[in-house]
Amino acid sequence: MSGAAWAPGLWCAALGLLLGLLPPRVGRGGALAFAATWCVVAGLGTITPPTWASHATAACWIGVAATVAALYWRGAGRERVALGLAFAAGLSVASASFAATSAAPPAGAPLCLALALPSRWLAARGGGIAIQVAGSWLAAVALLALVLSYVPVVPGDRPDHLE
Repeated sequence: MSGAAWAPGLWCAALGLLLGLLPPRVGRGGALAFAATWCVVAGLGTITPPTWASHATAACWIGVAATVAALYWRGAGRERVALGLAFAAGLSVASASFAATSAAPPAGAPLCLALALPSRWLAARGGGIAIQVAGSWLAAVALLALVLSYVPVVPGDRPDHLE
């Protein structure tokens, strides 16, 4: 499985963690915004150019980092940022999943959004730090995958059967 197949799922997982930390009204609105945008882009998937796949995957990796940053943000406007991230996630996840060159299963990534349920349960019991730790792990994986996708391959970087 290529790194591009993981990008949409990790962004949905990070968004699920974020939506679980927000008030229920905002969490439901963010999930609805994601679902609506994802459905519209998936419906228009036949007219999206295949060259968008690499850009959408890079947007997913960057979106994971931005969503995890929102996990740590306690300032005003966090709810609006979360809704904006939900719209952006729906657009990029659908574009990356339904691109002609995509290795990701089309309907698999949005299921990771269900992490909002255990996230809400943990946050209600004072376990918000565990959610932030999980989000930090997702950000580390995303930034590493993004950087490694743009680093040129030199001999010895890949196993022999992949060269």
